[in-house]
Amino acid sequence: MKVVALTFDDGPSKYTSSILDVLEEYDARATFFVLGNKVEVYKDTLNKIILNGNEIGNHTYNHKWLSKLSVNEIKSQIEKTQDLIYKYTNYTPTLLRPTYGSINNKIKKTTDLKIVLWDVDSLDWKLKNSTKIYNRVKDDIDDLDIVLFHDTYKTTVESLKKLIPYLKEKGFQFVTISELYEIKKLRGYK
Repeated sequence: MKVVALTFDDGPSKYTSSILDVLEEYDARATFFVLGNKVEVYKDTLNKIILNGNEIGNHTYNHKWLSKLSVNEIKSQIEKTQDLIYKYTNYTPTLLRPTYGSINNKIKKTTDLKIVLWDVDSLDWKLKNSTKIYNRVKDDIDDLDIVLFHDTYKTTVESLKKLIPYLKEKGFQFVTISELYEIKKLRGYK
């Protein structure tokens, strides 16, 4: 069984619900790294993420570059987001995706959340073309990969409508980050 973890940063947005519909159609799960300053506006979407069996991770409060902040500012960015997610969903994230994938020891020492990066970058934020996004990911994906998307673009939704069935056909299953880590453990990876 080949598994892949699709992840979405910078949301929720007006496109997140459409992504959830595509995931549900193909019995796929994903992890959404959300911004705290969008939680209240999209609380219904956040609850739909959880109800559909997906996972929520922390992506800071307002996308500040964590590695350039003081310890107190890092704590504030993370904790504010944790509190808001819990307030509106009763869910406590265990995962953190630092903005821009930038990590340093200060961040590692400031949080107990598991830091998650990615193996494949869809570049959806740059390409903004569903065919290009689809081709970039389908040609680069492998078993146990984490793929980075953003749930803030219509072109991302369109690319997933082609990508998910294509990968299913190739024998991939779609799991959350936490499930991916469990599978890696069972397969003997560290």
